[in-house]
Amino acid sequence: MITIRYWLQQLFKCVFIRACFYNIVFNPEMINILFDNDKTISLQFNIQEVKLYAVKKTIENIFKFYLNHISNSGYLYINLNNVDIKDHHKNILFNIIINKGNKTLEIIVEGYKLAKLHDLVIEYIITSKDCSNMVPKIILLCSDYPNFKLNERAENVEIDDSTYTYKISTKYQISNIYNPKVRFEFCNEEDRVGWNYWNKVEIMKNNCF
Repeated sequence: MITIRYWLQQLFKCVFIRACFYNIVFNPEMINILFDNDKTISLQFNIQEVKLYAVKKTIENIFKFYLNHISNSGYLYINLNNVDIKDHHKNILFNIIINKGNKTLEIIVEGYKLAKLHDLVIEYIITSKDCSNMVPKIILLCSDYPNFKLNERAENVEIDDSTYTYKISTKYQISNIYNPKVRFEFCNEEDRVGWNYWNKVEIMKNNCF
């Protein structure tokens, strides 16, 4: 146990360009046991680009690991293709998106059943009195699901289906009801081949505020 603690402490002192955790992470509970809540040691990994792949058995630990043991990162990718995403998973993702803008600059979430998360983010953009803590760039990748519905508050809508017959790109902006200067740019790309769907939704803070 002493040896494991020592080497983990050395890892906490390092800075990594990127790291990929494929269906497994360091157990957050074990980290706390090893360091016995020692406040003098930062129990966070310094990783610029983080990729997290989850399965049913690991998804809870993966979320705990990211929230408690990853410091600021420029890029976060979460793959949930092998997980049946529950409502509380969507709530965790939603809270990361709206609160961790000081921790990560870009988040990509890939998986099924992301339409509700998409709608929650849009509703927050429209109705929140403070969007300053949101992650600046959000990308949702969803397969085998029909295209996300265009919100009624969408402005400056541009639809392009000229490139490929099976691909549609929709660009638009949505502003906040309390401060119209707070605007987010959206780009929805829908690929459809036969009965298969692939949707990419990119959401970015507008630089005008």
